[in-house]
Amino acid sequence: MRLAARLVVVALLFAALLGLCVHYGGTYDDNWPHPTGDQLGEEYDAYAGERVLLFGSVQSVDGETIVIHVTDSADEVAAELEIDGVDNSVASGGTVQVYGVLESDRTMTADETVVVDRDANAFDYKLGTSIVGVLLAIGYFARHWTVNPRTFAVEPRETEAAELVAGADDG
Repeated sequence: MRLAARLVVVALLFAALLGLCVHYGGTYDDNWPHPTGDQLGEEYDAYAGERVLLFGSVQSVDGETIVIHVTDSADEVAAELEIDGVDNSVASGGTVQVYGVLESDRTMTADETVVVDRDANAFDYKLGTSIVGVLLAIGYFARHWTVNPRTFAVEPRETEAAELVAGADDG
């Protein structure tokens, strides 16, 4: 395939990807069936008695009861909720997803709880291990492959190609 054709295909794929990202961002809140932090902060009573999925940062832990802060789009606290029935180990500063019935007295009995970050340091650990993994992948790729800018293609390094040809003559 010619270089110009490859560039056109890559440009079209990037344009399609950008369009999908914009569409997803524009329709996300309309298609999400649970209240967001903004909606919870504005009209909490409208969601009382309903099954909801909330994301919050853990402020305190007392046995099977935790207190979480649900934030709005401005990253301010929209609601402070007391969640009962949490059986996962989580510490203050962690992040959880809680699914259950929202009560009018700003409490919730959790049907299911998923711990996203066990404590405040979990995010840093996940980010650090991801960066190390990406660097290892890039290093492995750069050791065995090279990008040819004239043909806009990825090719094996010369030493790899020479070893493959020499190995084929041995048999």
